[in-house]
Amino acid sequence: MHKFLTATGSEDPTFKTVAGKLSSLSATLKAGQIKFQIVSQSPPLAYAVAKLVESSATLPALYQFQTTTLPGQSQRTEIPIKAVEYARTELAAPEPVLLQFTDRDREKPISHRLSKNGKLLIGRRPGCQIQIPQQYSFASGHHAEIVPVPGADNSFGNWQICDTSTNGTYINGQKISGCQTLHPDDRITLGYPEPTDRSAELIFKFEYNIASPQPPHGSAGNQTSDPNESLYKELIDCDILCLVINPTVPVSDTEKRLISRANQGRLFKTIAIVDVSAIAREPERVNHNIDAFKQWLKSQNLQGTVALQLIPLHPFYPSPEPMTELAPNVQQECDRFRQFLEQLAIGQREEILMQRFSKKIKEQIAIIEQAYGEKEANLKTRIAKSIALPPGTDLDELDRQIRKTFKQVAENKEKSFREIRLELNKSKSELVDGFSKESLLYKIKQFTDELQAVVTKEKDQVSLCLNSEKMSKSHTIYTHMNRLCYGDMSQWAKDEWQRVFGTYGDGGLQAIFQRTHAAFDFIPGLDLPSASFAANPEFDVYKCLQYSFVEFDNQVSFQDTASGNNLMLWGSAVMGIVGLAMGQPILLMTPGMGVLGKQVAQQQSETAKIEQITENLRKGLCQHYQSFAKSIADKLSQQINLAIEAEKRRFKTLMKTTSDKVCAYMNDMKKGLDYAEKQHKQLQQ
Repeated sequence: MHKFLTATGSEDPTFKTVAGKLSSLSATLKAGQIKFQIVSQSPPLAYAVAKLVESSATLPALYQFQTTTLPGQSQRTEIPIKAVEYARTELAAPEPVLLQFTDRDREKPISHRLSKNGKLLIGRRPGCQIQIPQQYSFASGHHAEIVPVPGADNSFGNWQICDTSTNGTYINGQKISGCQTLHPDDRITLGYPEPTDRSAELIFKFEYNIASPQPPHGSAGNQTSDPNESLYKELIDCDILCLVINPTVPVSDTEKRLISRANQGRLFKTIAIVDVSAIAREPERVNHNIDAFKQWLKSQNLQGTVALQLIPLHPFYPSPEPMTELAPNVQQECDRFRQFLEQLAIGQREEILMQRFSKKIKEQIAIIEQAYGEKEANLKTRIAKSIALPPGTDLDELDRQIRKTFKQVAENKEKSFREIRLELNKSKSELVDGFSKESLLYKIKQFTDELQAVVTKEKDQVSLCLNSEKMSKSHTIYTHMNRLCYGDMSQWAKDEWQRVFGTYGDGGLQAIFQRTHAAFDFIPGLDLPSASFAANPEFDVYKCLQYSFVEFDNQVSFQDTASGNNLMLWGSAVMGIVGLAMGQPILLMTPGMGVLGKQVAQQQSETAKIEQITENLRKGLCQHYQSFAKSIADKLSQQINLAIEAEKRRFKTLMKTTSDKVCAYMNDMKKGLDYAEKQHKQLQQ
């Protein structure tokens, strides 16, 4: 069997493990030692029995002694262990805490075991022990810290989370301030009250060690199965189980359960040693608990299976002082017990070892049979997977349907993107339609038409400027018009992108991605993450607008040399060129300020001249800002089209990835079916 398992170990790691266990079993049999497991809920008592048997001149050669602490509530405070002279397995220390991080790109959560020796950093920085992927942008680089908190006895049994982030840390939807103690199953979200594509979620959990006596407060501890079951299985992996009992307290349910499991495991011998060191001090209590234990053994029909030994163990308790000579009655009980073990080993060692060998061989055969059963089940699953196709289809038909789906997706994509762009162009045209009262151009014309001329005179000069009641005192016409254009354009761009994302073309960009994902649902067992089939909902309007404004010179001067008239204009930007009488062009500015020379005022009617300049200035302002609005609309529309094109390229890349996955899936299906059928034939042979 060992040769067969060694030869097939490369095919299945289970066979390799079984081969290793058989080798270990063979070595144990050659040593010829009986495996003797000493167990107690009180480490000093287990130590005392180990010292008792190891002090024998013959027993250490006959037995392989192992000592283990059994979990329970009444232990570890009676006698401190100063020194341990034997190998002891410590299974009672809990290893309780996990922090589970669920990444949307992974099928299973990632578990991080929390340390009792220091804090753990959570964040997107590479140096954090619990590193959050970069796509969770609400999480800070150094977002939070998990810190162990000492209890009243200076043992670390609690953990708290301390927020060090910008966007905040939430526990069960509530934002914390500073640090907060964690409880089992607390849900921690980073940067937002609930998990999203940008806010990560972690879950605080307790994972109980097999020797952990009780779940902590608030945890789900109402499990129907015994949490120590795997420990019992490990403890009864021996030839002789020796349970050491403290009779000053009643026998615990854990001890009773261990005895029952040992009986079910058909060990060669189960021994129960009762330490009667306290019988002189508390005779009534000790005798009562011993009688109760005997009565329980009888009720379970175990009185003939469990060898009960009453031995005073106090001389063997851990102590820095050298051991003194035993009292005659104690010496007699110890000698009797040692002799019992010697006779057991000498008289029945071969029988004991053969029983263990037979039991272990049966266990390993069961493992091999289970492995073969799983292999056959996996093969059947593969075959069933290939058969679980839509009714009336085989792999060839499935392949034709997949090709048809890819073609349909491509056609629908082109149609949808074309409709989205048409809707966008239509919306932009309506925005800059001068004949529509809802358009920005109409608002600009309405504002400039309502501008009023303010005329002031000083000596020989007349000054004119345009003003509006809609402007604040700190605003010029330039700043007011820029705010009007900026506000309307930014709101239009935001609304337009939302329509591009979710409305235009029968559902927008998001619907294109979602319909594509749904189109492949008919392929059984194909895993296409839905998170990948999502359009980008973000569009940075302000980044686009910062490149749309044009600054102008702050002042310009003009001189009419023919007539000797001087005209100085001030402003923050050039608005346009309007005509004056006598065919002379005049350059106008943003605030609409003009100074008319004395000779001009004398040559023409001052009132008519002011009206003409005012009207020309209004027209110039209107023409400039309408052109300005059209320019911004063109640039924003161009940026939105670029964003649409980027989504189209991303969709193309996604389709390439999907095509690769589908091809790999179909190849695996074909190979799996061929291999499964071949292996199934081999198993049947």
